[in-house]
Amino acid sequence: MKLFARTERMQRWLDWYAADHRNPVNHWIHILCIPLIAFSAMGLLGLIPPHVLIYGARFGWPELGLAALIAFYSQHDLKLALAAVPIGAAMLVTARHLPWQAHAGIFAAAWIAQFIGHGRFEKNRPSLMANLVSLFIAPAFLLDGLLTKLKP
Repeated sequence: MKLFARTERMQRWLDWYAADHRNPVNHWIHILCIPLIAFSAMGLLGLIPPHVLIYGARFGWPELGLAALIAFYSQHDLKLALAAVPIGAAMLVTARHLPWQAHAGIFAAAWIAQFIGHGRFEKNRPSLMANLVSLFIAPAFLLDGLLTKLKP
């Protein structure tokens, strides 16, 4: 087995997710809103105690969530996992500097935009309604698209 090989299961999830997001307007809404939802979720999760210091670094629910996402990706596609690390770390650090009200507003607006994208442009229900795994697959779908564009 190749170290950077994608599992068949991950490919099926990505194909399934792509099939629900064919409209270009809805696709762009997701390109914008999925990172905003992840970012704001990190900010909101950061409000929940406990927070501990490990070697001087703050650790709490946002870090645990990012670790779970990276562990999930590592099982199915190591390239996606490695791409998620710096992006997720930057989001974690930045999310700490906004007040909770900003995160709540971003979170709500981004979800509303995605529901509008599905209802108005895609004419289908969001993937989340069919399978909760899409919470992890949506960022993977965007990372996969980014890695494909960066491929020489």
